Amino acid sequence: MRAVVQHGTGGPEVLKVEERPEPARREGEVLIRVEAISVPFYETQLRAGMLSGGESAIFGHEAAGVVIEADDPALKGKRVVSMSYVGGAYAEVVASSRYTLVPEHVSAESAVAAAVPASVALVLFRTADVGDGETVLVEAASGSIGGYLTRLAKDAGARVVATAGAGKSVKGADVVLDHDDPDWRTQAPDGIDVVFESIGGPRAAEVLPKVVPRGRVLAYGLLSGEFPAITVADLIPRGLTLIGFGGPDAYGKDAGAATGEALGLVGDGTLTPVIDRTYALDDVVEAHARVESREGVGKVLLVP
Repeated sequence: MRAVVQHGTGGPEVLKVEERPEPARREGEVLIRVEAISVPFYETQLRAGMLSGGESAIFGHEAAGVVIEADDPALKGKRVVSMSYVGGAYAEVVASSRYTLVPEHVSAESAVAAAVPASVALVLFRTADVGDGETVLVEAASGSIGGYLTRLAKDAGARVVATAGAGKSVKGADVVLDHDDPDWRTQAPDGIDVVFESIGGPRAAEVLPKVVPRGRVLAYGLLSGEFPAITVADLIPRGLTLIGFGGPDAYGKDAGAATGEALGLVGDGTLTPVIDRTYALDDVVEAHARVESREGVGKVLLVP
């Protein structure tokens, strides 16, 4: 089979398409004929060596396709989406024990574009307990998770202050700030109840004076490549709550259940995946360059 292998850390050019043997399915796993692969921003950071956990034998973590082998014969022919923490997704065939059934009328492209970001957004939103009339700040709202958070907040009756790169629009946002401007935090309106923090970095705490007493900050992303520099001393004076989110334990329940619920919302039209561009597997270098450019809106996908 054809697969993408990472050769060292660095730019997109370290990713090479090679012939590799198909994976052997173990008990409890399904073997998936891959139809679509997600290229999330964190994978560009893994590839570049900015985050730990890169350089797996076959690169990639999020794929969707049709089951060709399984312990349960009833699964054969079903479409599933897979999330692996150990890599292996950038390939024509994937073996996975972490998979979720996709609603029949949802395509592989829509499923893989939504599964992880929409489930993360759901859990973040419910953890924040956003209420009608509250003001919510969604950082990087033109991205996948940020876009879903914006939709969920608007549906709950919240006012949404969003950040996005220069020139990008954010559907549903009441206010859009340019997060390429280093001083955007001082331009944010007062009275923010909830911050969905995904940029991080040394200036993250500068938005806290805009947050109401007993407001909530949920940190889940590292767009800057650094954790948000927020200390207990920043939180105590006004009783702010800081909650971190990252990895399977952060879901607070079975991650597969959250993914299934997210896919159900895609299936009934509540959430609509936004796909920026789709590339062939052979064009993986261009796909990673596109994600790193931050020029697009929505998901970049690979198709084997």
